[in-house]
Amino acid sequence: MLFETLTIKDIKIKTGNLVKLLRKKENLSQDQLAVTLDLSRITIQNLESGKNITLDTLLKVFQHFDILEKFDHFVDDEIKNRNYSSLY
Repeated sequence: MLFETLTIKDIKIKTGNLVKLLRKKENLSQDQLAVTLDLSRITIQNLESGKNITLDTLLKVFQHFDILEKFDHFVDDEIKNRNYSSLY
């Protein structure tokens, strides 16, 4: 097959790897990050392993690592570039 299809699992794994890299860059253990974000260590472990997590968890982690604004800009750009009309 010439082209591989990007899957949701691929994105979960990449996102988990990103979180793990950011956590380690700040010299935080999974426990420390969990306490800081008022989450369980298992939640952080699941996120880093590419397992199912909630959007709230992901956004908390993005906020902690100062990438929430980048994500927000991405969403805004997608809405503008695709000329979606407001849902409200």
